[in-house]
Amino acid sequence: MNKISLRILVLLLAPVVIFGCAHTGVTLSDLLATMPEISRFSSTAYQPGDASLSEQGGAENGESIPGQKHTLAEGKIPSEFEGLVLTLDDCIRIALESNPQTRSTWEAIRSAAARVGEEKSAYLPSADLSADAVRQKQVTSQSLQTGQSAESDNLFDAAFGLSYLLFDGGQRSARVSRARADLQVLGFQRKTTLQDVALQVEQAYYSLLASRWSLQVAEETVRNAEYHVKLSRARFDNGMAPRSDVLKAETERADANLSLVAARNTRRIAEGTLVSALGRKVSIPVEIADIPESTYPHEVENMGRLLEEAAKNRPELLAAVAKVKSVEASIQEARSQYWPKVTANAGYGWVDDSFFPDYDQWPVGLNLSFPLFTGFKRGYQVERARRDLDQASSDYAGRLRGVELEVWTTYWKLMEAGEAIQAARTFVASAEESARLAEGEYKAGTGNIIALIDAQTALSSARNRMVQARLGWYTARAEFEKSVGRGLVAGAASSDADF
Repeated sequence: MNKISLRILVLLLAPVVIFGCAHTGVTLSDLLATMPEISRFSSTAYQPGDASLSEQGGAENGESIPGQKHTLAEGKIPSEFEGLVLTLDDCIRIALESNPQTRSTWEAIRSAAARVGEEKSAYLPSADLSADAVRQKQVTSQSLQTGQSAESDNLFDAAFGLSYLLFDGGQRSARVSRARADLQVLGFQRKTTLQDVALQVEQAYYSLLASRWSLQVAEETVRNAEYHVKLSRARFDNGMAPRSDVLKAETERADANLSLVAARNTRRIAEGTLVSALGRKVSIPVEIADIPESTYPHEVENMGRLLEEAAKNRPELLAAVAKVKSVEASIQEARSQYWPKVTANAGYGWVDDSFFPDYDQWPVGLNLSFPLFTGFKRGYQVERARRDLDQASSDYAGRLRGVELEVWTTYWKLMEAGEAIQAARTFVASAEESARLAEGEYKAGTGNIIALIDAQTALSSARNRMVQARLGWYTARAEFEKSVGRGLVAGAASSDADF
């Protein structure tokens, strides 16, 4: 291969190589390894690569669900859950995959991860290719005086250059550190979103269960009212009770039917609320699993240990710590402006008056840049960064106090809910016994219909109070678990990032 052919080949291949390096996203992905912490699935929680910010027993990750975009577009339940009785864990997993908020925060941290790569690229050399073709005519005073026409000259040159920043006072490292810290801020904010979505689903799930329990109470009340109507009519037909007893019993039945209508409507609304929390169309029917009667443990936990656990696990606090690290990097970046920048440059090219240049040229050198005076800009940049650091530290302290109060409040609400369960059980047992005695007395002719109806009303009220107590306990437990930073999805497996 002759010299001219070699140069043509270099000129043709160099743009292809440079263009390919500048657009690696077309065929390659994340050459600078900025996204190993980011999952491919929007349902998976963020796990920081920085060991200083990794959680100790934090919230569990949601398990990814295939077919995400298809089910998102149509608003359907994922195929693997169709026709099944959904448990609470199933509902939370569907919501984490389908909720638009989780998708939005997932895209945000992927964008932040790309920014880390953008800042890390400053550690690599830059390459440039330039080429010029110029036709020029020089007109001099002598040619004007003599009347001679100026001749046109051709100039062709092509060059390939390399540039590498040797020293910048720590600006590159500061920018990378700040980008990483900002990534962690968004990552922990995303985890907060996941926990909020999971809590919303859990509350809707328990509300739907409570509406089903209330519907069962209303149906049982209607059946009892029907029985009382039959009983009063039988006693009236036998001359053992006045007509007013039948009318009172029928009035009780009408009231029970009205309560049944309201209970059915409440259940429909609760079902739509849950489906909406799953990120699906409210018209899609779902069937959820019931929760059996439990012991509702009344455990007393050490408040100091709970506060320490929340400080380690709550993503809001971890995000505030990452924000402090980001501002600290900003201070380092501002201070780097006081240092000079040293850049190494090298190049090689050709220049001639023919289309294929024949004369070689190559520059090699160092460039030193040092701003002597910037109108006090650098000093103000450092001062602003310091004030931002003080603000970020104060914000963290404020968030910590808020989390501690939240843990304190939700803990005692859970204790109250446990006590309410015990009181409701006693209430139901007493009301059931009163209703049984009132019915026996009325059958024996020693009681009256008013006492029987009052006892039945008290029993329905006691059972509804029990339903509300159960709902209150499950809701209080969910809020308490979130306040401490514990996982809302029991046994959910974490999905490893794959890039």
